[in-house]
Amino acid sequence: MKMRLGVALLAIACGVGVGAQQGAAPTQEGQIVLPRFRAGANLVRVDAYVSANGQAVTSLTADDFEVLEDDTPQKIENFELIRPREASPDTAAGSATPSSTREQRAAAQDPNARLFVIFLDRYHVSLDGSARSAAPIEAFLDKVVGPNDLIGVMTPDITPQNITLIRKGAGLDRSLRDFWYWGDRDKLNSSDPREEEIKSCYPDAADTAGIAKEMIERRREQQTLKSIDGLIGYLDGIREERKFVVLFSEGWVQFRRSDQLGRPLGQPGARRIPGGPEPVGVGADGRLSTATREQDGGIESCDRERVMLSYIDHELEVRQMAQRANRANVSFYPLDPRGLVATDASPVATRNFSPEQDRARLASRQDGLKTLAEQTDGAWILNTNDTAGAIARILADTSSYYLLSYYSSNPKLDGRFRRITVKVKGENMEVRHRMGYLAPTESEARAAGSAAANAMSRVAGTLGLKTSLPPAVSRALESITPGRGNISLRVQATGLETRVRTFIELDPVTAKLPEWQMGGTLQITLEPEKGGAATVISAPLPAGQRTVVVEGPPGDLPPGRYYVRVEGRAQRGAASVRAATDATVGAAGASIGSSLVAYRRGPTTGLAYQPTADPRFRRTERLRAEVPILAEGQVTGAGRVLNVEGQALPLQVAMSERTDEKSSARFLVGEVVLAPLAQGDFILEIQAGRQSVSYGFRIVP
Repeated sequence: MKMRLGVALLAIACGVGVGAQQGAAPTQEGQIVLPRFRAGANLVRVDAYVSANGQAVTSLTADDFEVLEDDTPQKIENFELIRPREASPDTAAGSATPSSTREQRAAAQDPNARLFVIFLDRYHVSLDGSARSAAPIEAFLDKVVGPNDLIGVMTPDITPQNITLIRKGAGLDRSLRDFWYWGDRDKLNSSDPREEEIKSCYPDAADTAGIAKEMIERRREQQTLKSIDGLIGYLDGIREERKFVVLFSEGWVQFRRSDQLGRPLGQPGARRIPGGPEPVGVGADGRLSTATREQDGGIESCDRERVMLSYIDHELEVRQMAQRANRANVSFYPLDPRGLVATDASPVATRNFSPEQDRARLASRQDGLKTLAEQTDGAWILNTNDTAGAIARILADTSSYYLLSYYSSNPKLDGRFRRITVKVKGENMEVRHRMGYLAPTESEARAAGSAAANAMSRVAGTLGLKTSLPPAVSRALESITPGRGNISLRVQATGLETRVRTFIELDPVTAKLPEWQMGGTLQITLEPEKGGAATVISAPLPAGQRTVVVEGPPGDLPPGRYYVRVEGRAQRGAASVRAATDATVGAAGASIGSSLVAYRRGPTTGLAYQPTADPRFRRTERLRAEVPILAEGQVTGAGRVLNVEGQALPLQVAMSERTDEKSSARFLVGEVVLAPLAQGDFILEIQAGRQSVSYGFRIVP
């Protein structure tokens, strides 16, 4: 089924029209159609959906609105009523389906086109539910989606970047109608090889009874929530106006920590995968044989995943995910395709629960969907067979809206969340709008283009601030930009006298994937900037370890700048991740290196400092930076913390010197307590004589 559904969605992608217009989305006179902060660092657009008695209100003017940012009134610069286009010969030609990813992103910027995503939660929809979903999907496509709107389909198996955004009438309704059997909940046979491995590790008998079933449930729920969270991040970056997700799901149990599931089951060597050889026996060559390492590794892999799954808290994750969706201006409309239900168990369920347990599981499933809808200004459609009424509610929520633009009165480029409130004159008016936005950091605004940079300079000039930053500080700020979102692999490197020291860190989400739980291998390529033969270093990524420090090569490297490229390959499967940076080896006449490496210490690391390539820190942590000392004799250093304007903060940086026991390399060390800092971007600067090294980092919640 999984393969067939993927083929169906691929067919949709391949069948899109080729007559789409090239270039950006169409605009009208006086209309601002710009991505976030493109026309200025503090330009903000707000989409406001106004209704009364369930009907859209389309007769308001700009004078009827009041917009506040963090309770401060804002002046509305642009105002426009956006109406969905009706199907007509005139709009058909202008609404051709985008034929490339670039055209999809350009089309998504058009405020006249709404953006919908149908999320088919196949892990949590039964076969009966997926069959019943055909009617509401058809009604939704027929009554809600307009000819100019964009719509995509996603399942937990599809990454957000692979969603194909198409126009109405591009074959989507037919494909979904033909593949009505996409629901996988409570199916007896699984198409996921990992689930079969889990069943082999934990037979449904004796002390392992029920373990495999609970692990598979938890694993599926985790995969679905991770997929939805990824969708939120993707939609946040593709469009500023509101995005709508119609979620077809029967809900989630919202598993929490279970000491019973994570209990010790004995040493892995004392157990074996059913169906394998006896622990001790005589092999075909007449010698004694035992269970293979591969089988022992399979047991260990299962045990690691079991313990990991026993610590999850999906109830908390759903709440946090709803908050992120709220900030990303994504509204969810969960719909249980079964209609009115009285029990959580499906007709083919193989687990028996008491009536009280069944009611509790059903309530938990629905509570999760309700939380996601209520916290994102959406609506949940549960326990009802009134499909027409449910679609009417979605239609009322997503129809005509007002597009308001204003220049924020707050010119700070601090990367913090700013709350938006929209008020409307009149009685019985219901207003739905984006709840706020993340202000850009100075590095993000500078990267947006010269127009944004000029706007920042004007704002900084009016405040009497510095209008330019030292190049080292600018580079440090710009290096934080990838800090948002999950990046599979991060790398940080610094050049010593004759070698390169590299910190390589696997993202926690990636490290938890089954293919990486057995570890992997790393290949570090050092390529001279001025050309010449590259040096390749190989290193293991041990199972259960996310961060590796590699120092090499064994021989001496000539002085100069090197491009450092890292590729990691999982021990199991064909998964691979890549990252790159640069480092300068043995700069002539330099007393310290041109870059540094960072460590963190906090509640999760104990008393020891742990190496890190991730520039995100929390206020409960300490930051330690090490800069190689290249000169002989004593080197005196000083450190300070700067804000995004390059101004020094009254924060003490404790300086010291350290000699590595293995390599005898010397390092200038700066340590700083992060508790006094607020959320935002900062720079740690370490100086020795006339030389200085800057490191950008971000304080996150």
